[in-house]
Amino acid sequence: MKSRLNTVNTLLVIMISMITFTTVCSQTPVESDTTEWEDFDTPELDFSESEAPVFSSSPDELVVEEKESFLNSYILDPMRIGLKYELAYKVTKPDRVMNNRLSYRLEYSRSFFDHFSLQVDTKIFTFLKNDHRARQISYWFNDNTEETEFSFGGRTREAFLQASFGKTSIRAGIQTLVWGESDFAIVTNEVSRLDYREPLSLSIDELRIGQPIITVDHYSESGDWSAFFTPDPKFNEHPKEGTGYYYEPFNGTVKYQQESDDDNHFEFGLRWKKTFGKSDISIMAASLINNEFALRMVNPELITRGKHRFHMAGFTFNRAISNFLIKGETAIKSKKAYNDASFQIVEKNALDASLGVDYYMKNSVTLSLEAVNYHIMDWNESIQGQPRNNYMLLAALGKELMKGNLSINLVSMYNGPYTNFFNILSTSYNWNDRTTLYFDMLMPFTDDPNSGLYIYRNQKQAVLKIQYQF
Repeated sequence: MKSRLNTVNTLLVIMISMITFTTVCSQTPVESDTTEWEDFDTPELDFSESEAPVFSSSPDELVVEEKESFLNSYILDPMRIGLKYELAYKVTKPDRVMNNRLSYRLEYSRSFFDHFSLQVDTKIFTFLKNDHRARQISYWFNDNTEETEFSFGGRTREAFLQASFGKTSIRAGIQTLVWGESDFAIVTNEVSRLDYREPLSLSIDELRIGQPIITVDHYSESGDWSAFFTPDPKFNEHPKEGTGYYYEPFNGTVKYQQESDDDNHFEFGLRWKKTFGKSDISIMAASLINNEFALRMVNPELITRGKHRFHMAGFTFNRAISNFLIKGETAIKSKKAYNDASFQIVEKNALDASLGVDYYMKNSVTLSLEAVNYHIMDWNESIQGQPRNNYMLLAALGKELMKGNLSINLVSMYNGPYTNFFNILSTSYNWNDRTTLYFDMLMPFTDDPNSGLYIYRNQKQAVLKIQYQF
């Protein structure tokens, strides 16, 4: 009986998952525009171009110029759907399954009326039994109440409408804004928020999630100009209580309360970028709300969370020399919020910088090196949890085999002054045009309680993913 209930639970989860995904991605059927023609006695027929198809003079050679259907042109052709299954196992004690989930990805890109286009990139997750984000739920089945373990989630990276006129384009909707050059660090990329609910990733691009933004881009001989406005900026996502990565620094002894204020918390900024042969530079300035809440302790049992505004001015560059690409960026941020020993807010200026080089070999090998430093200006010992200089050294090696169908990548990071190492081995294999297999190894190492990776020191994992696109 128990085996039958487990089977029913599994089938129910899959059915609900598909129903949920179908509801999000459903299309309204349209009537066919195919026309049935009767026999004609006249050998030659002449219609205007806008009224009907054109036929040949011979009745035996009837040619019909069919119009592409609305369903194919506007719904099916611009749409791409991906189905992925992911299983991640924590190999260190206590060992357990961390990820056991299905994800459905919808991508849509279509132009309209020559000047407009719609872009959508969103995911829906089904967290199955034993996934660290699944939870126990009850449901009614066959006149009985049963219990099972699963849940749903979603993440939208892009969903915006773009209008283009000449050398100017305007986007409105959910977007991610990328201004920096680093693949691993946040220096000038302060606009888009990040998803730390799955924190073991070294790729900032994988962590970005969208938020409502209006952007304007203008391309001219003097350079490329970009401006943005965020009416209601959101914050980084962090692991929720009850999930596998949740960490509470105060062991549940304090409560958090949102600070109320009447200030305007919109964001805005401007960037200029210019290309010179094999080089480019950009200069930017922005007024931003920190993607993390500013925390302040009211009493030992209450901490308030508030929005904190700071201003950023930054500079980036790229320079290609033979098989090398040298890139860098720097930004000054005033004033950032930190905490002192009494857990009150202290405002200090910050100066962040990164410098990297990519080397492309002829045999499909790529080597990348990058150095990053986060510096707090006018730092003193009263600032808690943040050193004067927080630095990272990263090395990435990539190799493509089997005519590009097999990809192997190794990324290794050293972080100081609180010593920790983080290594990721990732592989992907294109089984065919639609199916891709992935295998990853996540290996954090640290013994320093002050390290940001200390709470994840036992999260060494093996990850298997299977993706199918149609």
